[in-house]
Amino acid sequence: MMRPRALKLLLVAALAAALGGCGKTQGVAGDRSLHIAITEYRLRPDNIRVQAGYLDISVRNYGRLTHNLVISSHGVTAGSTKPIWPGQHAEMTVSLPPGTYSLASTMLSDQALGAYGTLTVTR
Repeated sequence: MMRPRALKLLLVAALAAALGGCGKTQGVAGDRSLHIAITEYRLRPDNIRVQAGYLDISVRNYGRLTHNLVISSHGVTAGSTKPIWPGQHAEMTVSLPPGTYSLASTMLSDQALGAYGTLTVTR
């Protein structure tokens, strides 16, 4: 039987591997659903491409602190979630015209620590 500390380390390693990604742009499938994982230091996927129109977004907080997700362009918010407690998730639907949008957790210093990304909306 595994010791609690060894089990925790194994779970952290598995989560890091799952959230690690390779920095490539991820497209959104035909069902127009996007699943985002957020922690204190990462937002995955962090580079997303989708065609203009509505988009269903599900955000799960895998971190130890509360996070949120804000979609903005040139300082104007296009969509946001309420604060998401650790282990919880939030959903939102947005309709976005073509452009480049910032994705970020704006709680405390999340964005400065790496919880940000880019959403590119094409025609």
